[in-house]
Amino acid sequence: MHPLHRLEVYAQARLLAEACRQHTQRLRDRDLHSQLLRAARSIAANLAEGAGSESQATFAKYIAIALASARETQCHLDFARDAGGLTTAAHVEITDRLNNLAPRLIRLLAAVRANAQRRPRDVP
Repeated sequence: MHPLHRLEVYAQARLLAEACRQHTQRLRDRDLHSQLLRAARSIAANLAEGAGSESQATFAKYIAIALASARETQCHLDFARDAGGLTTAAHVEITDRLNNLAPRLIRLLAAVRANAQRRPRDVP
């Protein structure tokens, strides 16, 4: 198990999801709004689920899923901006948050994978 609340990326992911919620409340396309929020929240949720795992390899899998959710979030943000449901300023703000978070997720993923390879396997 990993200390979830000590992970800065987890706190950043939660703030990102909240920014998405705040800036897209008036989005008329409810399906797009729902997909955007699910993708944004999935980043933090996958970090939480992975942090609860007992192995580094499993944690790495969930970090990779969180990173994929970050990319999905960017796609939905672009759609929301193109549909006129997200101001340019809000799009820039949230994209900046994503651009700050994604490299941190990549570094965490690399560190956890390296740690998983260094750990000796349990021998019965």
